[in-house]
Amino acid sequence: MGDRRLFVYGTLLDPRRVRAVVGRTFPARPARLAGWVLVPPERTLSGYPEVEPRPGGWVEGLLLEGLDEPALRALDAYEEGYVRRPVHVQAGGEVVQAEVYVPSRYRATSQGSSRGRR
Repeated sequence: MGDRRLFVYGTLLDPRRVRAVVGRTFPARPARLAGWVLVPPERTLSGYPEVEPRPGGWVEGLLLEGLDEPALRALDAYEEGYVRRPVHVQAGGEVVQAEVYVPSRYRATSQGSSRGRR
């Protein structure tokens, strides 16, 4: 088991989907991503939920923990058109480092202050 964390907010909230993509599930806990908002699938070009940066916004999701490189490679393939970027999320009363999948157009966007398919 690895030591990477991933914030998920869309189709990867479903552990059955994670298992189908990666072959296993991971410990998960509720988390919040600040400085971003959720865009529903009917408003995206991809047809899947996406996040976009917005000061004062937040997205509720799950923090998956214990991911390793093979798991992340499998998720990268699933998240075609999206990129992983580092963020900070609030989980269990603490702020922790994680990664999140964002549309590739947000690859270099600065994250919010406290900061799947998606």
